[in-house]
Parts: sequence; C-alpha cells; structure tokens
Amino acid sequence: MAKSRKRAEKAESRKVLADTMTTVEMAAHRRSNGIVLLPVGCFEMHGVQLGLGCDTFEADAACRILAEEWNAVVMPPIYYTYSGATAPWPGTVSILPEAAVAYVAAVAKAILKTGFKRVVLVSIHGPSDWYLSMVLRSVFEETGELPIMFKPKWEEFWRRVEKEYGQPYGSEASYLAALYICGRHGEFDPHATEAEALERTIPVESLMKLAKHGVVAPYRYLRPEDHVGRHPGLEMDDAPRLAEIFREAILEAARGLPEDYERYQQDMWKALKEAPWDKL
Repeated sequence: MAKSRKRAEKAESRKVLADTMTTVEMAAHRRSNGIVLLPVGCFEMHGVQLGLGCDTFEADAACRILAEEWNAVVMPPIYYTYSGATAPWPGTVSILPEAAVAYVAAVAKAILKTGFKRVVLVSIHGPSDWYLSMVLRSVFEETGELPIMFKPKWEEFWRRVEKEYGQPYGSEASYLAALYICGRHGEFDPHATEAEALERTIPVESLMKLAKHGVVAPYRYLRPEDHVGRHPGLEMDDAPRLAEIFREAILEAARGLPEDYERYQQDMWKALKEAPWDKL
C-alpha cells in the first residue's frame, strides 16, 4: 500500500524536464502560455580541476530552479557551441560562432514553431553574451517572435559563498552546487587536484593594453589558469548548502522576470501592430 501511494504521489508531481514529458503534457503547458527554458552551455576546458561540461551543468541547474518557481519546463541543454578562447585544449568541442548562432536560433525557432510563445535562453558561458544576442535578433527578424536570454550573474553567488565560508570560492563552488542540483553529486571531488590557491591570469599583457583602448581582439588561453583559477578547501559535503545558496542567488536575480517578460511582449507586439513607420 505504501509503495502504491508513493507511486501515485510521484505521478502527480509536476514534471519540469521536457525530455521525460509526453506530447500531451507539453500541449497542456502550451495552453497555459507556460515558459520554456532552454539551457545553452558549452563543452570546454575548465582549468585542470573542473569538468568539461561545467557551464552546461550550471545553466541546466539554473533552469531547474527557475522551472520549479515559474511553473516552466526545461528543454535538454545545448552542449556544443562556440567555446571561445579554450578551442585548442584537449576535450574542448568548439564550433564557429556563426554556426553556433545558426544552430541555437534553429532550435529556438523550432520550439516557437510548435506554438510556445515564451522562450527563455539561459546561459552563463562568457561568449554567449554576444552570440546569443545575435540569436535573439535573428529569430525576431525571421519570425516576429520575442525570445529572451537570462544570464545569471555568478558574482552574487560567489559573494554569498565568500560571506558564509570566509574566503572566496570560484567555479569550484558553482560547479559543485550545479552537479548536486542536476542529480550528479559525487562526480566531482574538490580534493582531486588539491593544491594552493591560484587566481586567473591574462594570456598576454598586450591584450589588456588593447582593452584599455576599447579594442576587442581574438585570443587563446595559454594556461589552464587563464580560464579558471583554483580555490581549494571545499568538501563534497558542502554541496547541499552551496546548492541552497545557488538557488537563492538565482531566484534573487530572476525575481519578477516572468511578469516583466510578458509585459514586454505585450508592449512590443502592440507597438509593432501599430507600425509607426507607416505613418510618416
């Protein structure tokens, strides 16, 4: 009897992961004008201590948190995108920026084509700032639809971690929390590459000098620590608390976003329908 009750409770619980939902369940979500979350990550070198899917796990974990809060669904994450400066490092799978734009835009348009109206791309990967902006504009120009991108600011998460733990922990903390949220706890041992703390470094000093002029230039990370520093001291047992802090930081950054998104869509669609450029 107890087992039957547990099965019934599990069946009644709302699903948030689209890859385990049926088309009937997705149709119900579409009727409710529900949000569809699309995690966009990358597959790249993350120092010598973090897994190649670090950014993807973090985006996926953020989506799972938001889905519970917003009654949204989470699409399977996109792994292979433009990695940026890590391209030559073993394990990194990087596609050209224009290919990444085309592919992510194709996925977003396919979701919208089936009738969903509110699509949010979620990413924490550095280069996604500019190439996902191109995705949003490309989709809008082709379809008239208005997807958006949400990019959590990890600085707030790291600030909260430092305040509670008394010292800074960078990507080790967010990665440990993300794996825990995604049900992959135990696959990252913070002690695996235990060593002294090491801050990020700049590939070449001349790059920073160019940046002072407002110049943007292509570059490569020449050392693993160029990309991700090292912050030893965390334990596997810290994961549950880090996951709580992760959740708090994500929800704080996203507070009121669904309502603001819906209002933005209504305002834009109204303005576009009035076509002020035709009234000159």
